[in-house]
Amino acid sequence: MSPLLQTLVVAAVVGLSLLSLLRKLAPAMMWQAQARLSYWLERETRPALLHRLGRALRPSLQATTGACGTGCSTCKACK
Repeated sequence: MSPLLQTLVVAAVVGLSLLSLLRKLAPAMMWQAQARLSYWLERETRPALLHRLGRALRPSLQATTGACGTGCSTCKACK
């Protein structure tokens, strides 16, 4: 495997791990970032493909039992 491909794979794994960590430790911040990206993609000037992607990324407005989505209330974010 070439060094460039290895670097790209490692960068993708690290990025996805960071995203997962932020979703667990900072759910409100990630919800806001997801909502901003969704609404940015849904602007009227964007193509239809980006509109569909924005609707798919739109976060739900209904709160889950735990703010982090696990329902265990260990993160204390649901208070």
